[in-house]
Amino acid sequence: MTLLARTVGPAVFPSILWHTAEPSLHITFDDGPHPEATPIALEVLRKRKISATFFLVGTRVAQYPRLANQIAREGHSIGNHTLTHPNLFLKSRPRQTYEIVEADKIISEAVGSRPVFFRPPYGYFDLLTLSIASRTNHRVVLWDVDSRDFSANPPRSIAAKVTKKARAGTILLFHDNDATGRKLRSFLDPMLDRLEERGFHFSPLPV
Repeated sequence: MTLLARTVGPAVFPSILWHTAEPSLHITFDDGPHPEATPIALEVLRKRKISATFFLVGTRVAQYPRLANQIAREGHSIGNHTLTHPNLFLKSRPRQTYEIVEADKIISEAVGSRPVFFRPPYGYFDLLTLSIASRTNHRVVLWDVDSRDFSANPPRSIAAKVTKKARAGTILLFHDNDATGRKLRSFLDPMLDRLEERGFHFSPLPV
């Protein structure tokens, strides 16, 4: 997310959670559950006793319901990341509603509760998206530091970038998907080491 979006966005769209007033950092993962990346993320977080928020895609939850349930059982928050991960911008009301509501149903069946948080794929949304999210009782969550862990950047660069930009209340964006599965461990552990050395601690997103 660009500097302009991080500074102007909260002023224009105050209903969206871009960052928090907490002294801690908030780790979030998008696009799972993924059979390779998600277990790695859970292992690292479990070892460090860190709770994160996983924004799950409905069709992937349908594929891996036990993995989705494991995320919840290990104490992490669950968010809705739509049914099929489309760009919602300028999509019709029925389409946007379907993506959010159907994902809720699948996720609820797998983890035992309905997601409170919602994150639009790619961070793209319009006023209709916000209206539907409000009507379906979701808190829209974006982020203020994007790790771009899906890119070709080397793990050391990813860790350094996140460490440099993090501040109290930062919502960190990561992914547990095909692009990150093989390299997630190589940047997640070093990054968390650096952040802890800076004195940061971590907490779930506030409800």
